[in-house]
Amino acid sequence: MSKVTDPNAKGGNGFIWGVGVLLVIIAVVIGYIVWNGKQSDSNRVGDVNREATEMGISYSEGVITLKSSHPVDNAAEVDLYEDYSCPHCAELAEKTDERMKQEIESGRLIVNIHTLNFLDLGNQKMEDYLRDESIMLDSHSTKSAGVVKAIAEQGDVETYWALRKYLMQNQSNVYEKWEIGDFADAAKRLGADSSVVKAVEQVSKEDGNGIGRSNDKTLKEQTGTVSSPRVLQDGKDISQENIFEWVDVALK
Repeated sequence: MSKVTDPNAKGGNGFIWGVGVLLVIIAVVIGYIVWNGKQSDSNRVGDVNREATEMGISYSEGVITLKSSHPVDNAAEVDLYEDYSCPHCAELAEKTDERMKQEIESGRLIVNIHTLNFLDLGNQKMEDYLRDESIMLDSHSTKSAGVVKAIAEQGDVETYWALRKYLMQNQSNVYEKWEIGDFADAAKRLGADSSVVKAVEQVSKEDGNGIGRSNDKTLKEQTGTVSSPRVLQDGKDISQENIFEWVDVALK
């Protein structure tokens, strides 16, 4: 007499073992994808990567200076005034930063960057702000000014350059949305040393107002007006009509 048997009874252990192996393989693949994603995000914020550069960085009395360690004789030197809330500054950075970086690395160009914060004034009068140091602004331009000052003082040109690039390219995403902790987190993700991250975390309202007010005042005294972006050479504006070609003009 024939016997009906359970088709799953024989080889059941082998079936279970096969499923187990399959699950292990799936777990390994998922783990690799997650790990690879984290690796690809290393030293990166958004679409901006930390990148090696031959530029050097220093900070003194409100001014961040970018220059090669071996500038050529008679290297051109300019003063760049910018505000992190200024869309025209972002446009200028987009169109000229890479060329500026190349010429700084070549030693042919020295750039003194003056970070402004006048776009935080709101209804506050510029004359009052420049005169009365008890007036404290606390919006995006001022926070950004304090942060880039802290990074420049630490001598971390790669974090400075990458964060500056991100802030300029993503103004609408960060404007009046980032607090100091967000800047510190971005610096950390860009590969900044723990001492740099700590310096950013400790940025105060006084830091941002100190550098912003200093540069607002310098520009006002030199030219009579405060606006951005501005590129000055020998104390005179490179023509606004030629501002997107300012690197070529400066090197002539």
